[in-house]
Amino acid sequence: MLESCGFHATNGLRVLEQKSLIKIVGTFRGGFINMHDRVIEMGENIVRREHPDEPERHSRLWVQEEIECVLADNSGSEATRCIIQRITPGISLEGMGNMKKLRCLTVNYTKYKFVSDCVKIDEVLQYFPNSLRYLYWMEYPYWCLPKTFKANNLVALEMSFSKIKQLWEGGKIMKKLKFLNLSNSKELRSLDLGLTPNLERLNLEDCKKLVALVVHGGCLKTLVYLNLSYCDSLKSLSFIEQFESLEVLDIGGLNLKEIPDYIITGHSRNTLLELNLSWNMIEEVPLSIGNLHKLVSLNLYNCSNLKSLPGSICSLQHLRTLNLSYTVTKELPEDLGQLECLEELDLTCTNVKHLPGSICILKHLNTLILWGCKYLEKLPEDVGQLESLGILDLRSCSNLREIPNSICKLKCLKELKLF
Repeated sequence: MLESCGFHATNGLRVLEQKSLIKIVGTFRGGFINMHDRVIEMGENIVRREHPDEPERHSRLWVQEEIECVLADNSGSEATRCIIQRITPGISLEGMGNMKKLRCLTVNYTKYKFVSDCVKIDEVLQYFPNSLRYLYWMEYPYWCLPKTFKANNLVALEMSFSKIKQLWEGGKIMKKLKFLNLSNSKELRSLDLGLTPNLERLNLEDCKKLVALVVHGGCLKTLVYLNLSYCDSLKSLSFIEQFESLEVLDIGGLNLKEIPDYIITGHSRNTLLELNLSWNMIEEVPLSIGNLHKLVSLNLYNCSNLKSLPGSICSLQHLRTLNLSYTVTKELPEDLGQLECLEELDLTCTNVKHLPGSICILKHLNTLILWGCKYLEKLPEDVGQLESLGILDLRSCSNLREIPNSICKLKCLKELKLF
């Protein structure tokens, strides 16, 4: 959004972080920019000091009472760039029509159950400014976006828990849209991605009625993040094969019985970094998993039918996180030590009886979780060679009778859980 406003955001944010004015915390799955309360206060004072008693001339509006007054008096102006507000009974959006340069509109969660009784649909249709770059409206109460909203400049649209059935009534292409979040939108049935050809992140988590994504040939070449977890009404995932830049794929909770071959053989096999398959009915991982050469994270949490992993998984030379918790896995590949970048291995409540000896050569392994492994009988004698191990969780390992003496060599160990 910042870059769409003409700022050099990447470099600018890095400089601010180096000066300790902000802190950036985040991953592909989500993140935020944090700053000290005093820095926030300083920014608010900068906004207010030129026109302390004239909120309609402020570039940012965040005090609810002031926003309601500006909107009610129709005193909004082109000075306003950002609004953070709540919808309250009787609020009028008419004043928003004068905010021709509004870039950011955030409508936060409201305690009022029937939002549509607070704001009439005609008002929303008429006053969404086309200058918007970022639109956030949690629990958006209408079935589509306003017809009069051209959205030519929209970069990010976040409407989780909305009542949207489709983005538009008719077709409208949003060429600048890069981030779309419609997660938990229970009425969404289909989405034509041809209308958003330059998307980079798409979050449709828990859209229970979603039946189909319409993907046109050549569109979404820039998509790097796709979350379809718990969209268990989807009839097909074959469109994934077309994505050429996909780095994060979340298809957990879809009741899949096998990993679709096109995920591993499609274009994304050369780009995929994170793959979440949790809460599926997968019985085995195909040998071709080793073709995902760039994979950093593989999550098979609660794939309750999964009994083992193929030896080809040891070809994933960049894998850092492997989660097999709550599967019925009995054994691990003997060459597991070839995963030289592995940092976290989670085997919570699996059926493993022993760990392969090669695990002891994992120089970067920081976290080893064996909680609830009731069949585990022993640890490798050379476990002390895990020079980076900081967390070792052995709780509820009822068959484990002793710990190898070499554990005393773990100089980085911070947490040893045995109870």
